[in-house]
Amino acid sequence: MGKQNPFSSLNVQKIQNANRFKIRYDKVRNLEFIDQDKIRLVDVDAFRKRFPVEWFNYMEIVGQPHPLFPPDIRYYQNYSAAHFPKGKMVVAVHFDLYNALKERLNRYVVDLAYDGYFADVYTIKGGRPLHLRNFLKSYDGLKGALLVGSVAVPWFEMDDDFYGAHAEFPCDLFYMDLTGTWSDTDADGKYSQHTGNVAPEIWIGRLWTPTAGGNDVGLLIDYFDRNHRFRVGQLGHSRSALTLIDDDWEGFGDCGLDGTIPAANIEVITAPASTTGPRYKSEVQDIRGWVQIGAHSNPFGHSFKKPDGSDWVPNTFLRDEKPPKGYFYNLFACSNARYTDAEYMAGWYIFDKAGGGNSNGLVAVGSTKTGSMLYFENFYNPMGAGKNVGDAFVDWWKSIGPDHNLDERRWFYGMVILGDPTLNWWSGVVPQLQTPAPETVFNHFPRNTTYSWTPVNIPGATYTLEIDAFGAVASGKWAAEAGSAFLVRSGITGTSFSQPFVGAQRGRFRVRAQVGGRNFPWSEWSYFRYTV
Repeated sequence: MGKQNPFSSLNVQKIQNANRFKIRYDKVRNLEFIDQDKIRLVDVDAFRKRFPVEWFNYMEIVGQPHPLFPPDIRYYQNYSAAHFPKGKMVVAVHFDLYNALKERLNRYVVDLAYDGYFADVYTIKGGRPLHLRNFLKSYDGLKGALLVGSVAVPWFEMDDDFYGAHAEFPCDLFYMDLTGTWSDTDADGKYSQHTGNVAPEIWIGRLWTPTAGGNDVGLLIDYFDRNHRFRVGQLGHSRSALTLIDDDWEGFGDCGLDGTIPAANIEVITAPASTTGPRYKSEVQDIRGWVQIGAHSNPFGHSFKKPDGSDWVPNTFLRDEKPPKGYFYNLFACSNARYTDAEYMAGWYIFDKAGGGNSNGLVAVGSTKTGSMLYFENFYNPMGAGKNVGDAFVDWWKSIGPDHNLDERRWFYGMVILGDPTLNWWSGVVPQLQTPAPETVFNHFPRNTTYSWTPVNIPGATYTLEIDAFGAVASGKWAAEAGSAFLVRSGITGTSFSQPFVGAQRGRFRVRAQVGGRNFPWSEWSYFRYTV
């Protein structure tokens, strides 16, 4: 384990980075695939045997009806740059799943609209990855896509992987880079060359369940329910982080997480005597915003070195015993995110089998092959500037440059986002509105109104209150519908504010928190009415 990296083509100096790296990436030791049970990875040929051959000859892509937004937010029904500042995204769903997930998908589209994304849902039946890539390439103004279920997998192969090994693995960079040229030189269904400008334009997230061949309806329903609760502030949140890095990478320290989480809030566990299986099992039960794990691994477990051998932690620990309590994960763990293998461990960081507790997991970044992320600062620093996981992941890829050398392909071509790329730890920092209670009718005058909410769990937070009055800015419209705001009060240090309301009409309010100049998400609107 832990052989010194024999390759010299990791050119750290070429990587675009605003600050000097804290980690000596040119000296980093390789990850290794730990073959605990002499397993055989699923290759493209074995994978294809699960599906009818004719599926690969065509792809049926069908747009589904946009959900009908309630009258009060009807301005979200159609795309406009003003109401969707974050742009457009595609939700591509395996056709077998759509009917069972329709209610959750419609709610997800509404949640995304509140967040600033205009999302279209498409069902995907059969086909080759090239078909889906061409569709994404034709989609004007696309920021990214979430693939739900066993949607077409692009495979990449290398005959010159680490130590001269042959490797073939899922490569979602194929969907992210829409302008480069991907070539299957031997026509075996696996890409082997990637040329041109290879930097990505969009992000891709995968919701591929560890069970039922990626299409476990129960796990997906649970994930979308958890996603919604997080977005509306009901799942909690955390501004703390953990790095638990095994012996071979002790010098990684906090892995650059201080670019997005205050250094004082990061627990760093790198001492060889502390990075054990039991310590890992204990730490993943703590609620944290981000968790970085560094361990030799395979798709079904992590290995932690100790003087007399190693501690093996299998996927079944997360699946059956103790679902993890962190919200977001970066897995420096060889092949742990190889989603085409049944029961792959990274999937159990974000999916939750009934029983044994409840998972908080929403996103896990990891690799489908030997290798993983390096240059962590180029991932975490964009998040510190307010970017979500998907945008930060694209920035990380772009920092590597418009071409990729051999070792960059070895290390990074298996990198994937599992979960929803539109999120980050602060997406759950949402105050819970208290008064006026929803749909309260007032008949008093003067119309003095007290607005109140619960505090968020971040020291030093202040709040912004927005009050809207139907018809006060534009006849027959809410102010937001007219592209304006009626009344905004910022810098509130408590959790209540009193303000006379404008007239005998419908009103609504919402609240968001701020810390250190960062605005967190708005709550949903809550409605009330005055009759006098």
